[in-house]
Amino acid sequence: MNSQALVVYGDLSADIGLRIDEFPTAGLDTSATHQRVTTGGSAANCAVAAARLGVRVELVARVGDDLFADLLIGDLERNGVGTSAVERTEGPSPLVVTLIDPRGQRSFVSARGPASGSIPPEVFLPRLDDASMVHLSGYSFQDPGSRSVALHLLEEARRWEVPVSLDPSPLFAENYRTESGWMEGIDFLFPNLHEATAITGRSSPEDSARALRGLGAEAVAVTMGADGCVVLDDSGLVRIPAITEFPVVDTTGAGDGFAGGFLAVTLAGGAPAMAARVGTLVAARIISERGGHTGSPSLEELGDLARSLGDEDLQEAAGMLPGTVRSGSPGGIQGS
Repeated sequence: MNSQALVVYGDLSADIGLRIDEFPTAGLDTSATHQRVTTGGSAANCAVAAARLGVRVELVARVGDDLFADLLIGDLERNGVGTSAVERTEGPSPLVVTLIDPRGQRSFVSARGPASGSIPPEVFLPRLDDASMVHLSGYSFQDPGSRSVALHLLEEARRWEVPVSLDPSPLFAENYRTESGWMEGIDFLFPNLHEATAITGRSSPEDSARALRGLGAEAVAVTMGADGCVVLDDSGLVRIPAITEFPVVDTTGAGDGFAGGFLAVTLAGGAPAMAARVGTLVAARIISERGGHTGSPSLEELGDLARSLGDEDLQEAAGMLPGTVRSGSPGGIQGS
């Protein structure tokens, strides 16, 4: 297990997914061709993706006291995510209903419930004692209570010089105000193209990435689905293609998985362009299965996938992760 600690803050939710052929007209109904109940939430998906790649992860979140709470916490623990900062409170746990069309594209109906509330500092501040990175979900900025926790974590991370990453949500992007200063001091930013253009008003991913750097973000990775991603940092701008060898079944969690894979390589010392290659592979693998992190690869699977794709840059990036088998050395292990 990697000694580097990642603290993730945001939503942990039950995710009810329904695959439908078409959205019903108002007042009418339609049948689902597939159904699933999984655990999800943007922060939880990211946390699981990183933990399965060997990162020591602690999730800061709130759940209710209903039948979903044990399901949610149990799933995190099975995937190696620390839950000591997951607070239980009265009421229903966060819930998301995901409607998935035949192309794998999804629409959300969410009830954040306890996730929208604040968490006492004594629950989450001790997690910063050995943190090497703090990751914030943009959904946590949506409501006053959770926003106060996100800003407190951001302030403390800046004070202790712990790097911070942020994955904006659509509402975060659409309501962003430059004067808030939230982007200042963000070391790694993971918007999709819609979010990047909503924040900056720029139409191209390259121009959006430059504008986001101008707002204070150090490294920016603008994800674009099947068009890959654009990464911009002090080294310059790199466009990384998407991995298209897997079927697109359910795009839920793609951006979360990208962030988890990116952060795993970053904590292992990889540069942003290298980290984005692993993030792209993790995202491609996740969307090939139903659920926000069901398909998230383990270290062993990631190495196997990188070799099977024959991409030397991707193999080098995957090889950064402690515990990954080196290409050409079936018995050798990198890292400790």
